[in-house]
Amino acid sequence: MTWTPMMCFAVIAFAFVIGEFLSRLTKGYVSSMVFACFIAMGLFWSGAVPATIAVDSTLITTLNSVGVGLILVNMGTSIDIETLLGEWKTVVVCCAGLVGIGILAFTVGNVLFGKEYSLAAAPVVSGGVIAYQIVSEAATVAGKPLFAGFAALVLAFQSMFGMPVASFCLKKELMMAKAKGMFSGEGEKKSSFKLPETNLFKNPSPAADTNTLKFFKMAVVAVFGWFLSNYVFTFLNVNVMYLLVGILARKINFLQKNPLNEAGGYGYIMLCLYGLTFNGFATVSPTDALGFIFPLFGTLITGIIGIAIMSLIAGKVVGYNPYVSIACGVTALFGYPATEILSREVVASMTEFTPEEKEKALNYIMPKMIVGGFTTVTIASVIFAGIIAPMIF
Repeated sequence: MTWTPMMCFAVIAFAFVIGEFLSRLTKGYVSSMVFACFIAMGLFWSGAVPATIAVDSTLITTLNSVGVGLILVNMGTSIDIETLLGEWKTVVVCCAGLVGIGILAFTVGNVLFGKEYSLAAAPVVSGGVIAYQIVSEAATVAGKPLFAGFAALVLAFQSMFGMPVASFCLKKELMMAKAKGMFSGEGEKKSSFKLPETNLFKNPSPAADTNTLKFFKMAVVAVFGWFLSNYVFTFLNVNVMYLLVGILARKINFLQKNPLNEAGGYGYIMLCLYGLTFNGFATVSPTDALGFIFPLFGTLITGIIGIAIMSLIAGKVVGYNPYVSIACGVTALFGYPATEILSREVVASMTEFTPEEKEKALNYIMPKMIVGGFTTVTIASVIFAGIIAPMIF
């Protein structure tokens, strides 16, 4: 049978639809990516789909040509500089946690699991799908696609490790805060830090602000980032530069927040990233998958230990309690919107709290968790992956 691009596209999309459905049955405890990974392996091992299905779907072509630039520029526009600077302690703790991942990956992980497994996992543990894309690309260029499959499994399982740790730590932190009377008064004061206005561009009229214009402006920003990375700041990975110019474009009001979402393109580009994940299993045999078990769970546990150690040290320096330090650090393993969902679920589960105390508790932990997720998954993991990827192979 001849597989057309549309048939390939439909199969990949269906695999992730099933993954999302099964994830909802577990109330989100098991990531949809876990189910999709097993579906992908089953399809490849049974011979039901060709090994080139992801490439033939054109999803990877779209991702590599324009998708990564668009999604990273879009991610940059979602970053609120004032919020990050106002929560600078959280940013410090989270960045220290990623340093902990790197230290243990190059030392303990290198000894226990080998350099390639340890370093392929480290960037993915530190963030999300973009970090995976960088690792997958490095594995493909090195002629070792097996490690793209391994990294995809790390991506799939990381939230199952990170969220229980964060939930436990947040509950302990809230109980300690309540005992100290933090929720009996006005609660923690919010930062009033504000940068000077730098809106160099006026908002276009609703009639002129079409989806086409949004895509054009994102493309202009991405081209600018590519130019800077290739000819000016050559020491910076182009993916990092896409993120930075996205932040700048939002700050000067050239782009609004999340233009890719507004233009209706975000879901499609994410499906392209899912296609890359699907492709990671094209060359993974059942024997290879069994061989992944020890390094998969080992690198995730090692990563969490590295995060915990360095987050505790940094938290001590900036005046954070141990539990909130670890909770902020492990946001690297699940990111937004899971950070918001988890914060609300933890506060709702605190039956000892009055409704007023719950509101103050949510105002206390929510900014830290959201900033933590943006710092690790959106910003620091892209930089971290850009640094680590050339060293893996």
